[in-house]
Amino acid sequence: MAEPESVEILDLISFIRVVETGSIGGAASRLGIAKSIVSRRVSRLENFLGATLLTRSQKGTSLTDVGREYHVRAASGLAELESAQEMVVRSTTEASGLVRVSVPVAFGEFCLAPLLAEFAHLHPRIHFDVRFEDRQPDLVAEAYDLAVRIGSIPDSALITRKLAKVRWAVVASPSYLEARGRPSKPAELAAHNAILYSFDTVSWRFQGPDGWEQVRVNSQFRTDNGQMMLAAARGGLGIVVLPVFMVQESLARGDLEVLVPGYSHAGADLHILMPPARAGIARVRALVSFLYEKFEREV
Repeated sequence: MAEPESVEILDLISFIRVVETGSIGGAASRLGIAKSIVSRRVSRLENFLGATLLTRSQKGTSLTDVGREYHVRAASGLAELESAQEMVVRSTTEASGLVRVSVPVAFGEFCLAPLLAEFAHLHPRIHFDVRFEDRQPDLVAEAYDLAVRIGSIPDSALITRKLAKVRWAVVASPSYLEARGRPSKPAELAAHNAILYSFDTVSWRFQGPDGWEQVRVNSQFRTDNGQMMLAAARGGLGIVVLPVFMVQESLARGDLEVLVPGYSHAGADLHILMPPARAGIARVRALVSFLYEKFEREV
């Protein structure tokens, strides 16, 4: 019995690069070939599969429904192939290639940017595409190698590793506290205006002398951006819970004050997330190991 025909690997790679870059031209530039070759390869793949994967227009390309489903599996399969190839040669070759990373905006600016620059100097053959974003991207569909996230991690097929403990502070501006009073216990926070992250609940948990306690807070202001939360607190809009690394300069200048001394906010920790197919790739392993060295215990 004859074996079924297989997809041409170059056609598959061309399709995946078109999706990653958003256009035929972007894929051609990434691959270093002519746009006509990329277009021909994608068309050949569609003909082989008997389905339209991409909708083409003057503005670029977009995935059809079946194309989206195919891309998720095809990108994962290509990553597995890259991982297998690198495992064979990793003992004699230096980690190289493109690493795509998603990091939270505030953490990226305050903590991660200088470290990534340091890592780039140590590994000149690794190239980077670092996206600062507070949304939760689909790492597989958007071809990310890894993401760094602060907060609760939903159950998923991703590999999740705790990177470090994050220290949190409850703070507000002197102007707000002069007008509304200075709470000294978590229960008193219920009478104040809280500045919340868009996806947070309205309850804050604290650990104090008598154990854990929870307080429900009221909020006038929500945002999905940590810098905006910080600016709102400095502007006197209310009380906010933020990582210490974000507020320490404002505390030193007197723009903010620490509240509820003697109590620690439950907060959330720092995690690395990776699609399983990316974890075995040498350049990804190198970056993960580097980050673990830099964040030994807490930030």
